[in-house]
Amino acid sequence: MIEGIESNYAEQQARESSRSKLGFMLAGLGVGGMLAYLISRGARTSEGRAKRIESSGRYSTDNVVDDQGTTQDEAAQILRNLRDRGFEASDEKLALALGRTADEIQAFSSGREVIDDDVIMKARGIAMHRGIRVD
Repeated sequence: MIEGIESNYAEQQARESSRSKLGFMLAGLGVGGMLAYLISRGARTSEGRAKRIESSGRYSTDNVVDDQGTTQDEAAQILRNLRDRGFEASDEKLALALGRTADEIQAFSSGREVIDDDVIMKARGIAMHRGIRVD
């Protein structure tokens, strides 16, 4: 009788061990698949950025920055207006307010770097808070 209980217990442990091994294997496959997707997505994003660069070394100006349809040229104009009207035309002061470097602000204004939605959202928020019309 005790031997029968012990053998049932051993069989149950073997099944649970097999299930846990299978679970770990499936989890590993899921993580591996996710990593492969993210790596390929990053490669596609890099290729897309490279394609947007024009022969002059500037990014394409028709890229949409945010959900309002703001283009790169319009975004650069917003940054210049905010800088000139709210920060005494100082790239350094605007950079400090936006949490960026002065070099980045200059690159955004000149078109050497793509302006992302975070910068524009912050710029519009600062302008609204200070009562500055930037659009």
